[in-house]
Amino acid sequence: MELPHIGKSCSNTECNRLDFLPYKCDLCSQIFCQDHREYKDHNCPERYRVDQQVPVCPKCGEIIPVKPGDDPNIKVNLHIENNCSKVPKVKTYPNRCNKRGCKKKEAIPVNCKTCKLNFCLAHRFEQDHECKGFIHPLARRQVPAKPKPSAKSTSNASSSQISQDEALARALANEEDEALARALQASLSEQEQGAYSRQHQPQRQNSDSGCVLT
Repeated sequence: MELPHIGKSCSNTECNRLDFLPYKCDLCSQIFCQDHREYKDHNCPERYRVDQQVPVCPKCGEIIPVKPGDDPNIKVNLHIENNCSKVPKVKTYPNRCNKRGCKKKEAIPVNCKTCKLNFCLAHRFEQDHECKGFIHPLARRQVPAKPKPSAKSTSNASSSQISQDEALARALANEEDEALARALQASLSEQEQGAYSRQHQPQRQNSDSGCVLT
């Protein structure tokens, strides 16, 4: 048994269901059931009043100001018909690689520090794009090898070493001769002192024996 005086029917033409706890839309003020109470469920014509989306022109990309209560679709159409200035398409990847045979493009420029040309990420280093004027770091640090000594210089060095050895040997020999001479002189002086003492000792003994007691 239906009780139409208690509930209300849904305003959606495809539904029209009797609901004892109906919902009233706060924008369009119509009655809906639980399945159609949302704005999107019953395609509310006043939904733009609470829609916070900012309309953008699909041609020029300009933001279109919309006052509260205005239909954004109408504003976009008016903008396209009146003062829409179509902006030319900007290239997304304008920086082309200068490496011969490479057709890659980058969004940002990658310039070489040596030749100041633009290259892609794969050829950004000097050795990758055969940069002119580039010197490898290992070549900069390479130290020139010392020249090998010639036979003449070797003979001169050996002769100078021999002369130094001879001078040192002579100096040592002179020092040894001087020490030997000093030792001989010291021994001769000791011998002379011993002989002198032996000669004067008997005379003292004779003088001592000539004393007579009275």
